[in-house]
Amino acid sequence: MLLLANGLGGPVAAFRHQVAHFSRRYRVVTWDYRGLYGSRSAASIDRVDVEAQAEDLERVLDAVGAEQAVFVGWSMGVQVVLELIARRPERASHLVLMSGSSGRPFAQVRLPGTERWLSPLLFGAEKNVKLVSGVVERLARSRSAANWVRRLRIVHPRFETDSLLSLAEEFTTIDFEIYFRTLRALNDHDGSGALARVHAPTLVVTGSRDLILPPRAARDLASRLPRGELYVVADGTHYAPAEFPDLVNARIDRFLAMNELTDSTAGARLSPP
Repeated sequence: MLLLANGLGGPVAAFRHQVAHFSRRYRVVTWDYRGLYGSRSAASIDRVDVEAQAEDLERVLDAVGAEQAVFVGWSMGVQVVLELIARRPERASHLVLMSGSSGRPFAQVRLPGTERWLSPLLFGAEKNVKLVSGVVERLARSRSAANWVRRLRIVHPRFETDSLLSLAEEFTTIDFEIYFRTLRALNDHDGSGALARVHAPTLVVTGSRDLILPPRAARDLASRLPRGELYVVADGTHYAPAEFPDLVNARIDRFLAMNELTDSTAGARLSPP
C-alpha cells in the first residue's frame, strides 16, 4: 500500500499523476489535513500541529487495516511522515520524501532572514483572513497571475496554466484561519530527531530549481539517513512531482524494485495488495 501525505498548499488533485500511475499495482490511500479541503468539521479544531497530523496519519493506517505502508510525503507531508516514524518506525516499509525538510522549513528558504519577517507576516494574515481570502479568490481565477507564476519559475513553464488554475480553484475553498495556524505550527516543528529512527530505505526527491526549499536541504536530509538516496529532478521546482510526473514516478518505481523488503516475521516477500 502507498500512503500519500500531501503538502499544505495542495489538494489531493496535486497527486493525480501519482494516483493514476501507482493505483495500477498498489492500493493508494491519502487524506486531507485537519480542517482543510475535504477534512471539514463543524466542531472547533484545537490542534493543527504536526504531531496531531501524524496521529491522524496513524488513524488512517488503522482505518484501512494496514500494519505497514510505503509512505510518500510531499513538502509538509515529509514532516508529518517523519513525526510518525519517530514514534512507530516499524510502520514504514519504504519512504519517499519529496520537496521537504526534517527541520524548520522557513529556516531553509533561500531568502535571508526569512524567519524574522515571514512569521509576523503570517500572523498578520491570520488576523485578516477575509481580506486574504478575497485576494486569493481573485488571483486563483486569473490567467495572467497563473502565467506570471510560470514566468517567474515558481512552477516550471511546462505546468499548464489550466492545470495550475484548477489547483488554485480548490485552494480558494479552504479555511484560511486554519491554514495559517497550520503553517505556523509547521514551522515550529523540527523532526530532525526522528532521522536516527528511520531504518527503512528512503528516496529523497527534490527539484534543482526549488525556490521554496533548495536542493541543499534535500541533500542534507538524504545524507543523514542510513539508507537514504537522493534524486534531483533537473529544472524541477517545489512542484516537480506534478511537473515531471513520468520521471518522478519512474524513479520511485525503480527505488521500490531495488529495495524490496521481506516480512521478517513470515519470511514472505512484500508485494502489492
